[in-house]
Amino acid sequence: MAPVHYPVYLDLRGRPCLVIGSGPLAEEKVHGLVEAGAAVRLTASYAPGDLDGICLAIVCSRPAAEVDAVWQEARKRNVLVNTVDDVPHCDFIAPSILRRGDLAIAISTGGRAPALAVRLRQKLEREIGDEHARFLEMAGSVRAALAELRPDFNERRAAWYKLVDSDVLELLRRGEDAAAAERFAEILGPHPLAPSPATPPLPPRERGPGGEGQVVLLGAGPGDPDLMTVRGLRCLRAADAVIYDRLVSPEILDEVRPGAERIYVGKEPGESCWRQDDINALLISLAREGKTVVRLKGGDPFVFGRGAEEALACRAAGVPCTVVPGVSSAVSVPALAGIPVTHRGVAGGFAVVTGHCMGRDRLDWEALARIDTLVVLMGLARLSEIAGLLQLHGRAAETPAAVISRGSLPDERVVVGTLGDIGRLAAEAGLAAPATLVVGEVVRLRARLVPDLCHDPATISSFLS
Repeated sequence: MAPVHYPVYLDLRGRPCLVIGSGPLAEEKVHGLVEAGAAVRLTASYAPGDLDGICLAIVCSRPAAEVDAVWQEARKRNVLVNTVDDVPHCDFIAPSILRRGDLAIAISTGGRAPALAVRLRQKLEREIGDEHARFLEMAGSVRAALAELRPDFNERRAAWYKLVDSDVLELLRRGEDAAAAERFAEILGPHPLAPSPATPPLPPRERGPGGEGQVVLLGAGPGDPDLMTVRGLRCLRAADAVIYDRLVSPEILDEVRPGAERIYVGKEPGESCWRQDDINALLISLAREGKTVVRLKGGDPFVFGRGAEEALACRAAGVPCTVVPGVSSAVSVPALAGIPVTHRGVAGGFAVVTGHCMGRDRLDWEALARIDTLVVLMGLARLSEIAGLLQLHGRAAETPAAVISRGSLPDERVVVGTLGDIGRLAAEAGLAAPATLVVGEVVRLRARLVPDLCHDPATISSFLS
């Protein structure tokens, strides 16, 4: 049975600690101990007596005989030892740590799966922002005064819980530090309990100058909420109003703060929808009310997202506008399906077009037929027409082609065929939009990169991320 570890945070300031080993792993351990204020010694190999006066030691990838020698001496001297990737020779487990100022969250798997601890920490990093560090700064600046004003422990504890459960963290997340300080004093009350201000959470480009309203054109990525950028998530959480389209997943919308206005302006195929001029006017109107308005789009706002049109409209109206790029489905969706858009010796370039631009006067189909890799977004309804135009302008019917439906999402499906039959195969499969078409020799690489999903070129594959 694995030992049950007692979680504890050690104050190592000035205390002698030893790291045994060399290379990047040893450097990483030294850095962590130095960051904690320890007096660190580093030795490439162990010699008897090295643990003299040491309070804590970390052993990095050493021969078994050396590990055992360190372990035996540590037992005699009551020195705590951690041997990397060797649980039987560990007195303590080094956790994966999330830090936000004075806030530290340590995650341990008892040494059984450190990678899981890292992934859990990464998930928490998306949930716990710098506002928590600023909260602790403000709390620390009034803690002593509160103890004097409220000597009763239970009363003081109730006040702290009320503060934590209030909207102070949300105000800090939005960058409204002055309002957060007022709430601090109001909840902890009476008197001079105005906390010290903390560092603003957002860089100037993400806030309107002078505090006026602004528009943020934000790309949500191809669909999977984990593929949204960290900066994008911060902007979304700070928004007063979110204007979103139909390709934004519900999980991403869950990140919108309570109380923020949500307005759906999705353009459904074959249905009446918001005109672009109306969306532009809405963005400008809300920003002029002093709001931070996030225009949330699938993919990247400047890749067939009409982001530039909205940015130009804001500029003409004198409304501050910031662009936060997103992960474009043009490259991410094929990549997740095992299809690189470029590959040395196979494809030295690629082109991205939209299936909405089909007229001969809008696209040079002769040039597109010659490009190594062609990626077509929003072309599911015209798949056969696109394939026919490429063949008409010289692309061989035997050219590999793939259609990726609902890329990056749990119900993603992939159909692989050739330019000559991809329209028929996709229709028989009943694929759903959004879908991405990839044409070119790079499609053949999918069978090697994702072999368990590619038994036959015409097989429809369910691809769970």
